Amino acid sequence: MTARSAALFGRLREWIRSLDFTLARRFGLATREDRVFFFLIVLVGVIAGLLGAVVHTLIRLFQSVLWRSPDSILQAVHQVPRWWVVAVLAFGGSLVGLIGWATREKVGGGGMAALIEAVALSGGRVPPKPVLANALAAIATVGTGGSLGREGPLIRLGAMISSWLGSRLGMQPHRLKVLVGCGAAAGLAAAYNIPVGGALFAMEVVLGNFALDIFGPIVVSSVISTLISRAFAGNVHLYAAPGYSLVSTWELVPYAGLGVVCGLASVLFVLGVRLGRRSFRAMTFLPEPLKPVVGMTLVGLLALWVPHVLGGGTDVINLALTGQLKLPDRPALPQELTVLFLLGLAAAKLVATAITTGSGGAGGLFTPALFFGALVGGAYGFSVHGLWPGIASSYGAYSAVGMAAIAAGTSHAPISAILIVFEFTGNYDLILPLMVASIISSFLSRKLRRYSIYTEALKHKGIELPWRMEEAVLAGLTVEALLQEDPDILRPGDPYSKVVDKFLSTNRERLFVVSPDGRLQGVVSLHDIKHMLESPDTLTAVVAHDLMTPVEQALRSDERLHRATESFAQSEYERLPVVDEEGRYLGVLAKRDLLAVYAQEVLGRPALLATFVSSKGAETSRDYVHLPPDFSVRLVPVPAALVGRTLADAKLPQTLGARVLEIRRRSRAGEEVVIPAGDTVFEEGDQFILVGPTTTVEALSEGKLTLPEEATVG
Repeated sequence: MTARSAALFGRLREWIRSLDFTLARRFGLATREDRVFFFLIVLVGVIAGLLGAVVHTLIRLFQSVLWRSPDSILQAVHQVPRWWVVAVLAFGGSLVGLIGWATREKVGGGGMAALIEAVALSGGRVPPKPVLANALAAIATVGTGGSLGREGPLIRLGAMISSWLGSRLGMQPHRLKVLVGCGAAAGLAAAYNIPVGGALFAMEVVLGNFALDIFGPIVVSSVISTLISRAFAGNVHLYAAPGYSLVSTWELVPYAGLGVVCGLASVLFVLGVRLGRRSFRAMTFLPEPLKPVVGMTLVGLLALWVPHVLGGGTDVINLALTGQLKLPDRPALPQELTVLFLLGLAAAKLVATAITTGSGGAGGLFTPALFFGALVGGAYGFSVHGLWPGIASSYGAYSAVGMAAIAAGTSHAPISAILIVFEFTGNYDLILPLMVASIISSFLSRKLRRYSIYTEALKHKGIELPWRMEEAVLAGLTVEALLQEDPDILRPGDPYSKVVDKFLSTNRERLFVVSPDGRLQGVVSLHDIKHMLESPDTLTAVVAHDLMTPVEQALRSDERLHRATESFAQSEYERLPVVDEEGRYLGVLAKRDLLAVYAQEVLGRPALLATFVSSKGAETSRDYVHLPPDFSVRLVPVPAALVGRTLADAKLPQTLGARVLEIRRRSRAGEEVVIPAGDTVFEEGDQFILVGPTTTVEALSEGKLTLPEEATVG
């Protein structure tokens, strides 16, 4: 290293230390994890904003080269030969298939579902490779005219990068999930210039949580991403809804009717997308890389007659919002047929979207849902305005409200849908109709079909997601994580005297009877035999098999903990048996451990468990180890008083009752792990994993504990 580079490296280290000190003093971020988390919130917003500009530029580049029109595929269709339309779509499908074949990843369909699954069941860990492959496929799909939106890859890229950074820097699972929400919000905000809507979408759809402690970080990332995106694309509303307002208070009645119509149409949209996926899944005779080619070619053939279905359809939506999307002015075509024309376009868009995503095309489903809603709302508004022109606005206003209502109905997320369409249009006068129609649509669609367009793919995988925050935390863990071996089992042939001795030597109320081949056969309850305890000599011929009763409730080792809580709620016992798929007895799950995990993972309070997390790729496993009462394991910065001293000099077990498990040290190659020994010397910037009394460990972590004199003197 040259002297100049060494000087630059030294200045960088000083700047990082200065920033670290400023964050600690000004914002009260006492621990390193707090400061890293704060920094990542900002960094995620910056990266997502830049990614938004890159993805948007690449999609426009595709459209410029293939369609010779970066802004409107609809206009370009009329300027190229008919065969060119089909050829471009087939080429896009070929690219998608090639990307899937080269990466060995499933690049299309269910992208948002995979993200929701990662947050709910994998501790917020989003594997990078599938997301990167999906992003490339989405650029090819949307850029060549596939009927999907560009928001999909940006949401997943933002979430993946935030998850990767958080994992690399050692963020705890609850903070990792917040960072995923930050990335998803920043990605959507960068895609469409909607900072508030992006934040609420991430909280309502991705995290399923509106807690105030996650609202701030997500909004910060979303706003930063939007500012960067605006620096490249400008601050303009994506859709125009000029001058629309309520004609009268009575107009809320037809808007409520629109909510009912859109609720039914939302279910139709979800079922249509599902049918498209199932249809291509059933085509087992087609190799997977060829399915996008077939699907996109079919979309190209459909576009020969209905070119409006290509791409995201921003220009078509704007025509509907301004009331200009009508039948051509011909004497033989009465304008009353405009309703059928709009509904026909909506149906064609649904077919194109189902084919695109079903065949393996990648992209977002939110934009096609907006397109579908604008046309369904427009058709409804045209009819209402024709019947009651005195109390109903022109159909453009109903198109705007229909966008929000369909988005709410398909995603089951009315709050974010309302705010997103409001930010899209910038028309505050439509906020009441937006609220009325969206709430009704979401309520009705949820009643008719439990799964949204984003969780429909999870249903196919047999995954049932919890919707409450507490459930989601527990659902990320399996019974196996808390499983305890049972040393007090009984064998079917054990004599009565041995059964009594087992009960006397434990504090158990029930002992489980296990066959020699390891299968759970029954349970002996102390309550059932207590009347026999006074006369053991008369029961010499009785064995455990005679005393046992069938086990009413047994848990599976792969069962999620939120389901185990329901089993305990229906049981009066403190322990439940755990078996594998073949009925072999593995051990017990204690109610005490389940409550400890709840206190630790949900309430954020110290519990009697230490959590050890190991990860292999996208899979995350946890092991819980019992600690003494009021003990914790924490990552703690090495106090300045110990720098330059050895571990033996520190005398932490004698002075604080704490022990060092591991030392993490920064070097030029990155962070390295040092296994502590008596002669290990603490260096500036070190951190150690400490196990000890909770009050002591936390005080030391926050810098509130002064080490005794003997701890710093060798």
